[in-house]
Amino acid sequence: MRPAFVHGIRFRLFLASLVLLAIPALAAQFISRMETFLRGAQEQDIAVTARAVASALSDRPALFPPGGAQPGDPEDEERRRIVGLFAAADPVAAASLGPAYAPSEEIERFLDIMGRRASRLWVVDTRSRVRGLSGTLREPPPARSEAPRTAIAAWLKPLVALVVSSPEVPAGDESKPVRSQIDRALIGVSSTHWRGTRDREVAILSAAQPVFVGDDIVGAVVVEETTASILLLRQSALENLIALTLAVCVAAFAILLFFASRLATRIRRLHAEAESAIDAQGRIRGAITPTGAKDEIGDLERTIAAVLARLSDYNAFLEQMASRLSHELRTPVAVVRSSLDNLRSQSPAGEARVYLDRAGEGVERLSRLISRLSEGTRLEKMLESAEREPFDLAAVVRGCVEGYRGAYPGREFSVDAPAAPVAMSGVPDAFAQLLDKLVENALDFAPEGTAIRVALASDGRRARLSVSNDGPPIPPAMLPRLFDAMVSARDDGRGRGGHLGLGLAIVRLVAGFHGGAARAVNLPGGRGVLFEVEVPVAEAPGSPPRA
Repeated sequence: MRPAFVHGIRFRLFLASLVLLAIPALAAQFISRMETFLRGAQEQDIAVTARAVASALSDRPALFPPGGAQPGDPEDEERRRIVGLFAAADPVAAASLGPAYAPSEEIERFLDIMGRRASRLWVVDTRSRVRGLSGTLREPPPARSEAPRTAIAAWLKPLVALVVSSPEVPAGDESKPVRSQIDRALIGVSSTHWRGTRDREVAILSAAQPVFVGDDIVGAVVVEETTASILLLRQSALENLIALTLAVCVAAFAILLFFASRLATRIRRLHAEAESAIDAQGRIRGAITPTGAKDEIGDLERTIAAVLARLSDYNAFLEQMASRLSHELRTPVAVVRSSLDNLRSQSPAGEARVYLDRAGEGVERLSRLISRLSEGTRLEKMLESAEREPFDLAAVVRGCVEGYRGAYPGREFSVDAPAAPVAMSGVPDAFAQLLDKLVENALDFAPEGTAIRVALASDGRRARLSVSNDGPPIPPAMLPRLFDAMVSARDDGRGRGGHLGLGLAIVRLVAGFHGGAARAVNLPGGRGVLFEVEVPVAEAPGSPPRA
């Protein structure tokens, strides 16, 4: 029986290979920390850029003509609102600033020189007018060569989100942070600020720096950059990491699955060979063919093969020991029997005659034991060399029962066999010996005056031969072992002439030779025992093959 997949080597190696998934998790933590470091570096860099631009524009009064803002001027308030909305919405055209845009050619030329990709620089005077504007926060569309990479990125994006979460950015009115930052810069307070965008994964970092002419603040420089470059770096690193990890994991899983399948195949082959090498009676019927593998499984194969070879030799010794013992014991028993016959020929009287009779009974019992000791071996060798022949099992059963009635005139036998022939293919003498053993067993246990019941039935596919008798039931623990050699349920002194527990073993041997099986059951109510042998019948000529 093959084990379930979850209990096999392949599943355990699959679980072990899941350790590889720790690689992207650890790398994602590193990338997360790297992103935090890059954000801090970007914040410092943009603040330095804002200070540099503000220093370059300071003490140049021509760039900021006088005319300060009047408190409560509605035009200034409107311009401040437009500037805040412009910073939040990032329009494509500067014309959307309307009256809030009063450019200075020199300031814009300078901002064009200082600007860089994905950044925006602008200068606001104290009247909230934009005096210079350069750059945009919008990323250019990807080139055609990058389109496949963009498609792969969209496919890997859910996986990336599982590993690293997007940074949280503040929500709310996007225009307020810019307006308040400009207000602080116009009173001399430098600041940096993060704010969100419509894209939840992208944030805008802005730095504001006051512009001085002497001791007066005449404007403010605002430098803005998005985190798109950092996001691109993080996304690219994570995509490459996940793609590489997936490839490594798939390759590792495939290699481990192949390795585990190879191991499982070798172990299943070893298991099948070990099971087929030993039959149901525990006899060695095959061998294990060791491979040339030098690993632990190869060592196990060679060890089990050597163990089976030694067990086979030992079993052969045990099987031959009965015939050897019977051969060696026959000579001394014959000598004792002839000596006893010589003593009887002298016509002893009194106690000597009694002792001679007892000795003669002992020798006869010993002779029967020796005969039974070698009976199983002789029958097994006979079956190995016998040729199968067709015979009528019903005729064999009826003939044997008639012989039992003559051999045991004081016992009653009943037979229930079909009148039609029960076709069999095998050795009829062996089947007669099987029935002899079952009847002898029943005679030993059946009380005097009770019948031995022999029955034969057939359904056209299988024949069932049973022998039942009244008497004590067999202990349930003994039922599975009754047909083993050297196993007997007899009490001391029960039976005729001693027993070695080989009779029912011969029954199982003959039944197995004919493709059947034997079993024993207690009759209901504990009134006796039934022994049954079930064997397949031979197909009649011209009959259709069985399914």
